[in-house]
Amino acid sequence: MSYEIKTLETFNPFESLNHEQANTEQILDFRIIDFKLLCSSVKPAKTKTYERKDFDLFYADDFFVKNYNTIIQKFLIEIYPKNQSFPFTIKLRSNSNLTHLKASINFTENFKYYPNLKFDILQNIYKIMIKQKFLILRLDKNLFDKIDDFILSIQKNPSIKEIELEIAKGVDKIEHKSDEIIYHRDVNEECFDENINYDEGSYCKPIEKNELLFEYIYRILGKEGRNLRGEILHLNPIAFLDNPFIIKDESIYTEELEDRIKYFSANYGFLNKDHAGYCIANNLKLSQIGLKTTGSIKTNTDENINLEITNFDISDDAIKSGIVNVQASNIKVNGSIGATKLYGKNISIKGLTHAKSEIFAQDIFITTHKGTLQADTVYIKNLENGTIIAKNVFVENCMGGKIEAENIYICNLLTDNTLYPRKNLIITNNIKFKNNIVVSPLVSIENNSDTECENLKNLSLKIKSKLDDTISKMQNYYDYLIKNQIKIIKLQKTKNPSAIEMKFSNLYHDIIKKYNHLSISYKKLIKLKYQIDAKLNFLNEMVYNVKIYIKAENIGEDNFLKFYPKTNTDLELKHHINLKDYEKVLYLEKGQQVSYIKSSHNYSESDIEEIKIIFEKLEKDNS
Repeated sequence: MSYEIKTLETFNPFESLNHEQANTEQILDFRIIDFKLLCSSVKPAKTKTYERKDFDLFYADDFFVKNYNTIIQKFLIEIYPKNQSFPFTIKLRSNSNLTHLKASINFTENFKYYPNLKFDILQNIYKIMIKQKFLILRLDKNLFDKIDDFILSIQKNPSIKEIELEIAKGVDKIEHKSDEIIYHRDVNEECFDENINYDEGSYCKPIEKNELLFEYIYRILGKEGRNLRGEILHLNPIAFLDNPFIIKDESIYTEELEDRIKYFSANYGFLNKDHAGYCIANNLKLSQIGLKTTGSIKTNTDENINLEITNFDISDDAIKSGIVNVQASNIKVNGSIGATKLYGKNISIKGLTHAKSEIFAQDIFITTHKGTLQADTVYIKNLENGTIIAKNVFVENCMGGKIEAENIYICNLLTDNTLYPRKNLIITNNIKFKNNIVVSPLVSIENNSDTECENLKNLSLKIKSKLDDTISKMQNYYDYLIKNQIKIIKLQKTKNPSAIEMKFSNLYHDIIKKYNHLSISYKKLIKLKYQIDAKLNFLNEMVYNVKIYIKAENIGEDNFLKFYPKTNTDLELKHHINLKDYEKVLYLEKGQQVSYIKSSHNYSESDIEEIKIIFEKLEKDNS
């Protein structure tokens, strides 16, 4: 008995086919007439059926993924006796998430085109999709055109036997991207590590102004996807870091970009973090500085950095001896300094400096100094065999010291001191024994010969000789140029000058260049000679401008004031300081024939007070 063709609706065409096949010996097949979607969601609870004409709505990714919890397909099929086999095979390939579907179509060797080929290809693609539980949905919008193009091409060229087609695409999920924290500088960095050079630790790398400190890269929230079986592709859980950077004050500023926040330093200093957040601090407090603890401290002394080291252990230095050195604008030391180097603008040392210490400062206070010091303004309570080269120096008690400065103010000049005043020396309370005051344009702590002056004199003579030679050459060139000026003017008006005339013209212009070059040299030589002569004049006149004020009532033995009035060390004018010099000012007077040391009670106390005022701030700040 022949099978009667049936049309029916089903969720599973293959199951319906098997059911019909069980009731007949004829081999059956089915064709898809139509299909629709049945969609439902839980929150909010809703169901809806979409006909094939509405399937374009599902090309929108969000509509496909988010609108419904479940999507199933229902088919209208026609079951009929199978009466043909197809001259091709179709295989589907998909990615692991089942969001991309491709079909490979291979034709048999004896394939011949027939009119229903497109319909049969589509029917077989749909059947395999149904069998593998893929929704016939979100088909490639060019699928039908591509099949048409392929059929046309194989009609023209029967040797073409295969094609690969994009069938459908679901929606890939996009995983969450975690936020990210980048530390360019970190407060948790070790300030000193024995494995790195002592001069390369973080204390040697303060934060520069406008330096990038850290970055917080925003999280990117992912999106769920849906594959071609209608299954939701859920996102993997992820732990976000959150922004850890709480900014304490305006010492750190931010730059907000599309994907991140950048944090920059507004000031120069060190990165600091406390309960209130991050900041750039210009204060650094340490208990000790040394090779094994901090390494060197190196900051820009032009920046406002306050470094404080406190170590009251009298058996140990606050800044230890060794190869480390310290550089900061403002340095305060509560403790002693070992044999090391110290650089700063404003320095306060309430302790002792080692005999081999070297200190360089603008303004400095020291309780007891034994080392070497170069500064602008100095206040020292006790100088013990130490050396000072400065502009202004105040010492309460001075023993075994060497001081070279424009203005020197000493309360108690004890024993074995050598002073090199350049303008004023004031001694107020006591002068003990064996002290020398040397006033000389040449003799100083670092130089005890007249070599400098001799070199300057020789240089002045060489420059004068060079200058005379330059002037002579310039005059000769000038005379030549003036003499031939009219001739060259006429030549310039000649349209076709001869070879001899051209040679003359070239020579004339070459002389102009030489004259201009000598003119530049002349200006440089004149300036240099003026500077050297001014220096020599200063050296010659310097000793006559120095004043020694003796305000000490107690004066011991073997204390000498020595003047060297010429720019050599051969002539020495010596004065033995004694009790008669009390309340006097001593200075060198230039006589008609010879210079001599003069003393006088005639001086102004205000002159001394003006010098003392220089040190008031240093004394007050360290009292």
